[in-house]
Amino acid sequence: MKLLQHILYVLVFYATSAQAFELSDITDRLFEDDATGIEGQLKDAAFEFKVDTALLRSDTLRNNTHIVVSRNRGSVLIAGQAASQALKDQVLQLVLSEAHLRWTRGDVSHVEPSNAQVCGKKGSKVAANDRRRFNLKTAEECSSVNRFYNEVRVATPVSEVERSDDDLLRATIVNQLLHSGVIQKVDTIKVVVADQYVYLLGDQLNQSSAQRTTEFVGGITGVTNVVPLFRF
Repeated sequence: MKLLQHILYVLVFYATSAQAFELSDITDRLFEDDATGIEGQLKDAAFEFKVDTALLRSDTLRNNTHIVVSRNRGSVLIAGQAASQALKDQVLQLVLSEAHLRWTRGDVSHVEPSNAQVCGKKGSKVAANDRRRFNLKTAEECSSVNRFYNEVRVATPVSEVERSDDDLLRATIVNQLLHSGVIQKVDTIKVVVADQYVYLLGDQLNQSSAQRTTEFVGGITGVTNVVPLFRF
């Protein structure tokens, strides 16, 4: 109901404005990802569950890959192992499809909604008549994810024991970060561990805090590979 009221308000505002009706102005406001706290955590968890479910439904991927998918606000990371390059490519396409995303040419990490013509700034370029007939898309179709990291390695998927070791290492890292005061809340960053590779995903730290966090994690016993994926 709140979203509908917001949509109506925005439409009325622009309909009565003396300025030209710009589709991108509406969509940029509606689909900006500013969810924080519990709302943000639920949004991230719902996305991760949806993608994990799709991966599990594929017998081939379930038996020949070990994939960890994590989302933090506008960033998504996929990590783990795939037995072949073809399987790695299949994982990538599946996750992008489930996220309603496509790669942006020229940037290996940047992505945009798969229907970007009506979700983002490109929508302002469509014909005036099309803009007048424009129907607002749902937040799912107009994904707010704009940064995508593919860290899947072509390798034999790790065993159950090794996965358990990864889980233990992740818990240790988060515990020490909190006890040290480097971060104040668990959701400040996403700590992802896959085959002893530690990925730090987030956009809520400044550069000095991000560097301090990276150095601290690198000094924890058992950590040999740290990949910082912070955004500023």
